[in-house]
Amino acid sequence: MNSICFWKGTATSLFGAALLTSLISAPARAAEGDPVAVRVWPGGTVTIESHWGLSVAIKGKTKNTEDLSDEEASTIPNADATVTVGESGRYLLSRPANKEEVTWQQVSREETKTDPVSVTPNDIQVSHLGGDAVHVQLDGIDLVVAGPGCTTETLASFQHIDAVIGSDLQRFVVEGSPMPVTVRNWISASSGSPDSVKVADQDHNTVAISSNSTESASEPVVVWWNVSPKPWQMSEEMNKLFAAMEKSCAESQAVFAKLTTAQMNFKPANGTHTPRWNVEHMMGRQLLFFSQMYHEADASIPVMDLNPAQMPPDYEFANADWDGAEEARQMQRVSDFSRRFAYLLDGYSVDDKVPGSRWPTLKALLKQMDRHYSEHTSNTEKKFALPGWPKN
Repeated sequence: MNSICFWKGTATSLFGAALLTSLISAPARAAEGDPVAVRVWPGGTVTIESHWGLSVAIKGKTKNTEDLSDEEASTIPNADATVTVGESGRYLLSRPANKEEVTWQQVSREETKTDPVSVTPNDIQVSHLGGDAVHVQLDGIDLVVAGPGCTTETLASFQHIDAVIGSDLQRFVVEGSPMPVTVRNWISASSGSPDSVKVADQDHNTVAISSNSTESASEPVVVWWNVSPKPWQMSEEMNKLFAAMEKSCAESQAVFAKLTTAQMNFKPANGTHTPRWNVEHMMGRQLLFFSQMYHEADASIPVMDLNPAQMPPDYEFANADWDGAEEARQMQRVSDFSRRFAYLLDGYSVDDKVPGSRWPTLKALLKQMDRHYSEHTSNTEKKFALPGWPKN
């Protein structure tokens, strides 16, 4: 079937369809802006993960990381690129659409300023600041990982910083207020905090940062994050349902990844949807449903609605030049997003109705997403035998 319903049966299907229609027609409550995950790990390592699927690890000075136990070191995930505070240079991490390989190259400041062709919207720029800090730019935000030698003067050279991450950030507190005032978030595994700002204490290591903000630009709210270097742990039952949804998504990706651009854009003579619509529909539903819940808990995560028009005559390709492999990566990006920020479900069981969601329970949502992938993938596979199906 080509639409989501919650339960089988005529009455419940009608109710589910009505509920889904009201959910889809609801306007997005936040501006578009990809959320970035900032994570603090044992030994001072910081990882930064983008919605596009790129990641950078910034290690502290060698003396901070060499004494890690094997257990602590094993918790730090691999990243696409790794740098260490104290090094020098300016780098670009990139993976354009329809390209599988991620590239990491050193560039000059002049190149990134004057040659827009070399910088795609999803690139991550990494710059060392005098051996004392690392400046990371991505998705419209500026992050600074502060080493021991980073000073207020170093940070004051920026007009705006979305987050400063590091240890011993108390050194930036002057007369009870963190300086400079252009910093929006301070993230540290330390326990101290100034009295003049909003303090957020959490027992896990992830903070969502984005260019999206519901605060007045003239009166920005400064947040001091005290985090733990340990990742949030999902309950066994919730993890089982997430894993089932992810498995179904991965199986669907395996089918679509083999298709060419022409096959993705195939318009059946019988008036049914293109394969590309099915991908956009599956991905779009999951992204919308999860971002609604996460936005309710943290406004840094916008409601992200990439759903295509429901009826074939109204539908337009979101990315007509993407091949099946890139659409499959888009599905994986949404799968990663859903788990990456799942710590915002902390305190809820799978039998709870989560704020921001119109699904009766979290379990109902997870199970429907599991079924939804297999249903639409099966529908798409039937198109392979239709007249006019492109051979490549």
